[in-house]
Amino acid sequence: MGESNIEEMKAKRDVEGLTKALKDKDWSVRREAAAALGDIGDARAVEPLIQALKYEKKSPRLVTTAAWALSKIGAPTVDPLIQALEDRSKNVRLAAVWALGEIKDSRAVGPLTRMVEPLIQTLESKYSSVRGAAGGTLKKIRGSKAVEPLTQALKHTDWDVRLAAAGALKNIRDSKAVEPLIQTLKGKDWHARLAAARALGEIKDPRAVGPLTQALKDENKNVRDAAAGALGEIKDPRAVEPLTQALKDEDSGVRDAAAGALEKLKGKKS
Repeated sequence: MGESNIEEMKAKRDVEGLTKALKDKDWSVRREAAAALGDIGDARAVEPLIQALKYEKKSPRLVTTAAWALSKIGAPTVDPLIQALEDRSKNVRLAAVWALGEIKDSRAVGPLTRMVEPLIQTLESKYSSVRGAAGGTLKKIRGSKAVEPLTQALKHTDWDVRLAAAGALKNIRDSKAVEPLIQTLKGKDWHARLAAARALGEIKDPRAVGPLTQALKDENKNVRDAAAGALGEIKDPRAVEPLTQALKDEDSGVRDAAAGALEKLKGKKS
């Protein structure tokens, strides 16, 4: 069976034929069949795609395609995907988490929160596609229960892990993350400092004003830019003078960010 046959079956919305193609000996045919089923979005494909997740468990890229297809089908896949969170294969669990994160069904909140630590561990995978999926899912997880493991991950030796954790904390916006993020803002890795500055801007806690003011002098222009933007979001009058000084920054992007922040702070100076 070739990819042209897959296109024909997709055009005819031949769910049964595409389901059979999920077991083809050619991996590229299996991948195209899974993608086609996702595009069709028929609930009859849910169980075969769940089985495909497990069949392809040693091939992260094919697992990801099946997960994408399940996410496209949406709500009917939630319960089977929650069950897949308990699968023995890490790749299957990750794919299920990613798909549930895309679907954003309230039934998945509890199970996804429990998967925070395994997701952090998955960020150490040698596969960039797997790391990307794990990081992307972490950023979609909400809830205070996720804050503690994510703040611990800010100390991880791998910068990919620190970056993803800071990005996730930015979306959760929990004040418990402020102090760990401030410490990250003082760290050696500029990627993590950048992510921490952005996260602190989203949380908008006044405790971050002093550290963000210091970050306006960071050696990296991207961190200085993010710090200025974060101070504009917090809108604390204490930031007016440091932001005014930042208008003289050597980088035009930082100067623009400082000007934008001052515009938001207009009338706040005491």
